[in-house]
Amino acid sequence: MSPRSDGQREPGAQTLTVRTASGEELAYPEATSIRVNRRGDLRVLQGLRQRAFHPCAEWASYTVQNLRCGPGTP
Repeated sequence: MSPRSDGQREPGAQTLTVRTASGEELAYPEATSIRVNRRGDLRVLQGLRQRAFHPCAEWASYTVQNLRCGPGTP
């Protein structure tokens, strides 16, 4: 999802932050999903396209921040 022209995110937008083993934090503000396979490799997807790939030894943790807005969301 992309930001609207007024600077606010569209409903359902989320930000994914990946912390690498070296301590660097990489942000993927328009990620739509993440996948971690059995070997521990992490893939960041935007729609159906792969946006980033982090082998198991390269990343330490990830955080997803939901920025949903709309009816029923506090």
